[in-house]
Amino acid sequence: MKLRLKIQILFIFMLMFSFGLKAQRINVRIFADTKLNEISFIPSFGKYSIQIEGAKQLLHKTDVVKIKTQSDKLSLSINDSLIGNFKELKFSSEGLMSFFLLRGKDTTLVKDRRYDDDLFVSVKNNGLFLINNLETESYIAGVVQAETWGATTNVDFFKLQAICVRNYLIKNINKHKADGFHLCDGVHCQAYKGRANQVEVIQGAYNSKGEVIVDSSGNIIETVFHSNSGGQTVSSEDVWGKPFSHLVGKIDTFSIGTKAYQWEKYIKIRDWKRYFKEKGVNIKNDSIEKELLNFSQKDGRKKEMLGVSLVQIRKDFGLRSTFFDCQEWGSEVKLKGRGYGHGVGLSQEGAINMCNQGYEYWQVIEHYFTGAIIKRLDEETIINTNK
Repeated sequence: MKLRLKIQILFIFMLMFSFGLKAQRINVRIFADTKLNEISFIPSFGKYSIQIEGAKQLLHKTDVVKIKTQSDKLSLSINDSLIGNFKELKFSSEGLMSFFLLRGKDTTLVKDRRYDDDLFVSVKNNGLFLINNLETESYIAGVVQAETWGATTNVDFFKLQAICVRNYLIKNINKHKADGFHLCDGVHCQAYKGRANQVEVIQGAYNSKGEVIVDSSGNIIETVFHSNSGGQTVSSEDVWGKPFSHLVGKIDTFSIGTKAYQWEKYIKIRDWKRYFKEKGVNIKNDSIEKELLNFSQKDGRKKEMLGVSLVQIRKDFGLRSTFFDCQEWGSEVKLKGRGYGHGVGLSQEGAINMCNQGYEYWQVIEHYFTGAIIKRLDEETIINTNK
């Protein structure tokens, strides 16, 4: 076993013991946006068993378990030896900490992924229906890594990001209740690509265990985030038409000058004019045409351009943000923009910058979420997955 993996596993064991072994678990549908008809299960660490129609069989570390859809059943082979066809399968970890690898038939389409704890497999809509049953903190660490991979090594940033993920988890725990699981691994819920392996991410998740963000009434709040605010965040009302007292627009100098702070895009003037004409704008009016080619947000973010929602413009032209100025550039209009994402709530690059400057994670949260309070929930009240 590689030294880095040994150190990582030892570190996780230490964290688990320091915070107690009791943990709640959730069901996450994995590969939710990918139709798979064949996949291989390979034990990576710890002991695993497979339950087949009530009977349990222990797996060896060298076993390769291949699962294929066969009509409405699962064809099961272990080390290329056909075992039979079954309605459902359950892979269970037999130790304190175990994780497994899933490998698709075509590794160019489905990259190898490692997951913690257990796996349930069945058939749905002529494809594999895969549910990862795991501890909530492991899931949170996995989401944090998927959302921030390679962004920083600052543990405080990962702590605050983990708290935001935990808030979302609690508020949306029953999002897919009717589908037989809690959350999926796509952006429809939160991006999740398996277990975290960056030590700082794991440390941040476990060091913030049980912490959530609430308002002055003790209600768990929406903790949305984006890549970069462009120097000014946006209110939730301006973007989604829904006001929240903790999601208001504010100046954010910490996002200025970072990686995703600026962007440019060039659009043919004829296409730009045609778009606004189709939106009902009288582009033949001289003052309107001037605004069309010289639109500016230098004095602050705006909601509309010539009566057209900037959110809609961003969507229709695939822009990085709604925070842009226009300039005539030959036969094109040059859009010079700032920021990346919807601009509401926490700016990830701004938060990283604050942490690197020595701000505590709670100070970052207070900066981006107006009136926010950090509260630690006990293990019994974090999530009630039986609701």
